[in-house]
Amino acid sequence: MPVLTLTVRIMKHVINPGDKFGRLTVIAEVQKAATDGKRYRAALCRCDCGQETTSHISSLIAGNAQSCGCSRGPPKYQEKHCPVCGTLAVIRRDRKSCSRACGYQLARATRQATNPSYDVWHRRVTKARGPASGYACVDCGNPAQDWSTVDPSSDDLQTRFQPRCRRCHRYYDGAVGEGNPRAKLTSGKVRQLRARRSGGLTYRQLAAEFGISDVTACAAVNGKTWAHVS
Repeated sequence: MPVLTLTVRIMKHVINPGDKFGRLTVIAEVQKAATDGKRYRAALCRCDCGQETTSHISSLIAGNAQSCGCSRGPPKYQEKHCPVCGTLAVIRRDRKSCSRACGYQLARATRQATNPSYDVWHRRVTKARGPASGYACVDCGNPAQDWSTVDPSSDDLQTRFQPRCRRCHRYYDGAVGEGNPRAKLTSGKVRQLRARRSGGLTYRQLAAEFGISDVTACAAVNGKTWAHVS
């Protein structure tokens, strides 16, 4: 019987200078060698950020290589000097020291600083006076939830902080109503909104008139937000 012979032809990927793959623009094709000495086809590319990088052609075609790495954001690890021991080490972006021992020393120095941070002040008042939940809110008398900063220039914990519930704390800090920088309404607009609603307009109509969402309009009318406006 005759023997059938099959010929398989491997198609070669063709790339040209100027081709765009994600944020990468091909400059030229180059030959690279792997760790085992085997050579493969690669492409020298320029990223939109200005950096040049070399990527495997098959990775470009498959879409696995889209940039020089800048699209992933800043690197998770950075090589920098430890502020405690001065050692040059690879440190995570969210860490400040090279080891746990240096971290303990850094935290101790932060707690004992003459000009401590916001978090350190709250740790101090919680350690000295206990959690705020053990007190009544100085404004409404309900159980407190937070220590509210009253006099940030005072070093006396009794004078600097007062216990407040979460709602009174937001009112005191100006994060409610027009004091909130993200607020889209004002007290006058809320009154107009409620008056228009009593006139028979739907929430969708109110949202289109005041430039807000229907959910925001419903919450403002029913007092879930802007409850202090009468």
